[in-house]
Amino acid sequence: MIEVTFVNKKGQKVLNSVEVEHDLKINADFEYVNDISSSITQKNIMVFDCKLDHRVFNFEDIEEEFYEELGIDEEYLQVFFEDITNYVKDISEDVEQELRDEYKFDGIKVHAQVYDLDENFTDVKFVFIISFKDIPRKQLVDLTRVVAKRQLEGSSKYFN
Repeated sequence: MIEVTFVNKKGQKVLNSVEVEHDLKINADFEYVNDISSSITQKNIMVFDCKLDHRVFNFEDIEEEFYEELGIDEEYLQVFFEDITNYVKDISEDVEQELRDEYKFDGIKVHAQVYDLDENFTDVKFVFIISFKDIPRKQLVDLTRVVAKRQLEGSSKYFN
C-alpha cells in the first residue's frame, strides 16, 4: 500500500492505494486486482496487476487442422488480440474519467497494458498504472511497458 497526495478543487487530498484497489475490484470485468504499487519508486503513482474476467472474451479452442477449414488465420487471431487490447484501453479511459470525477482532479492519468494472454484468450493479465502527478503521457506509457515486462518475466519464472 502507498499513499498519494494531490491538490484538487477542495484542497489537499491523501489517497491510499487500498481504496483505489477496492474501487477497481468492484468493476465486473476484473477477475482480480492486486496492488503492486510498492514495486516502483515513483511518487504519486499507483500500480495494479489485474486479470480480466474469463467470461469477457469467450474464444473456443480450435484444433489447428480446422483453422484452414473454417477460414481462421493468424490475421483473425491478431484482430482478436487487438480487440482485447482496445477493450483494456477503453477500461483504462473509463477509470481515468471516473477517478477525475470522483476526486475532482484533472491531473489523473491512467494507462494499461496486456502482458500475458493464453491461447484461448480467456486468461488476460494486464498492468494498470494510475498517476496522480504531472507526467507526460509518453513517460507513463513507458513506465507501463517496463512494469508489464517485469510482471511477465516474474509470472513466467514462477508459474509456467
